[in-house]
Amino acid sequence: MRDNFFTIDDDIYPEILKNIYNPPKKIYYKGNLKLLKEKKKIAIVGTRNNSSYGALCCEKIVKDLIAEDIVIISGFARGIDSIAHRICIENNGKTIAVVASGLDIVYPSSNVNLWKKIEENGLILSEYEYGTKPFRANFPQRNRIIAGLSEGVIVIESKEKGGSLVTANIALDEGRDVYAVPGEIFSDLSRGCNNLIRDSKAKLLNSVEEILKDYNWIMNKSILKEDKNFSEIQSKILNCLVYEKTLDRIVQELNMSTSELLYEIMELEIKGHIKSLAGGKYIKIN
Repeated sequence: MRDNFFTIDDDIYPEILKNIYNPPKKIYYKGNLKLLKEKKKIAIVGTRNNSSYGALCCEKIVKDLIAEDIVIISGFARGIDSIAHRICIENNGKTIAVVASGLDIVYPSSNVNLWKKIEENGLILSEYEYGTKPFRANFPQRNRIIAGLSEGVIVIESKEKGGSLVTANIALDEGRDVYAVPGEIFSDLSRGCNNLIRDSKAKLLNSVEEILKDYNWIMNKSILKEDKNFSEIQSKILNCLVYEKTLDRIVQELNMSTSELLYEIMELEIKGHIKSLAGGKYIKIN
């Protein structure tokens, strides 16, 4: 190991990364290299232009992964990547950012504060020398490192074509598990994830518990169990909220009075099962 980089011949180089096609021979770093020795590592990727639903899903999944002492790996892009890193840092989790530029260039520049926090509390990696700009061709190359460092990859919101799907396909080629968060069938932002599930390329992800079971990772701190004793109306509301909806839409679909539903919605929100969004919409979060 030398100064600010290590090579494929150094002890710190992860064995799991050595086994991918065309592993990087040299990796530059900033931050805590000990994170590379962690056994439980999961990547989270997704669209740069996420919806409020995507942000909520990302936050919930990241917090549950952190509770189980799992390292979060992502690509530091805008949107889902940045949310994953930020939630991790804010909740004292472990995160690794793999970037597509030299480590003297923060991209996107709007993430400069997040970059500093990851450098202080996590790890930033790049195979590119200092001074290398984030050229378009660099991103697919970066994606192979994200997939290669991880036991599995979670996709949270993706259009029909996008960088997160490139990462998912690389992960599949390298024998990694891919998980996808399902979304509204009419949303462009959900099409990529829904297609992965439809084509049996990804497992539909309902909860982090499913990942723990797949890898036989013992629950360290136990994901919090919410009270599941719902009234009949509350159960109907939760079943209705497969994606974010306005109160008027819920009233219409369940054919109930607004006052009757508002009381039940308030109860569900207090218990943390749904969340109100901008524009008078609601979304299920548990």
